[in-house]
Amino acid sequence: MARENYEDPRVLALLAASLAAQQPTLASWGVGSTGVRLVMNACESRCFFCANPGVTNPPPSAITPWSELQRWLEENRSLRLRRLCLVGTEPARHPDFERLLERARDVGFEELELMTSGLRLAEPGEAERWAERGVVTIASPLYAGEAELHDQVVGHAAFERTVAGLSSARAAGIEVRVHTLALRRTLGRLPRLAAFVRERFGTRLALAPVRPKEQLFDYAREVPSWDALEAALDGEPDLSLVGFPLCLAPHVTRGAATSIELYFRGQARRWLPECEPCAERERCGGVLAAELVAARVRPR
Repeated sequence: MARENYEDPRVLALLAASLAAQQPTLASWGVGSTGVRLVMNACESRCFFCANPGVTNPPPSAITPWSELQRWLEENRSLRLRRLCLVGTEPARHPDFERLLERARDVGFEELELMTSGLRLAEPGEAERWAERGVVTIASPLYAGEAELHDQVVGHAAFERTVAGLSSARAAGIEVRVHTLALRRTLGRLPRLAAFVRERFGTRLALAPVRPKEQLFDYAREVPSWDALEAALDGEPDLSLVGFPLCLAPHVTRGAATSIELYFRGQARRWLPECEPCAERERCGGVLAAELVAARVRPR
């Protein structure tokens, strides 16, 4: 699938921008005074829809250098933004993670949101250290409410450790925001996963569309149609949607952690002819280009 069908260059530009330059774009998207920093590192998981050598075993040159992180953060001494979202391929495993948290606080950030697998949080005392350094929210994925199916998706035995880590975070006072993907293989388990997230972490599960990544997997085979999605959501499971157009399951709540909202804005979108007269068009993101290419969408 061509890059223009799965990547929005506006989000790439936002992630590459200075802290001050990010603010007009974030404001236009309804995001408050926040900084967003991309921290590239090796990912711990082997998810079938994402894993490739560039993600799981990147060359040293691909790891975000400390000098770049330090320089980018310094601008907040004058801007004084309170909140910072750290996104990327497992920032918590970056070699400079600890001093990244310390420097973020030093330049004035008071609240940190971190995109993470949650695995590191299973280490004794780690959640408490994050909370002490200003982490107030984590955004983490779960693909099922049981080990077998979740571990099948992520490619290694991770469920028990992930849940333990996220539970430690909640116990330390960190808000745990869980998201999952709309996959055929997990669609029937959504109500169970949503209930698990609500009971264990006290928050609402966010359901997002799959981002196609070059030729890593069979997109049309793994991604459910809108009809299948709406059937699965018909019982109003306790979850929210992010990254889908507003005409899909309009009765379901929208929203996710800020970092996840931004991440799924990175998917290229198009408009169907049927979208032209829609009263919701101004506040709707449109239809994923990848879904149109794979013929997963039916006209409304």
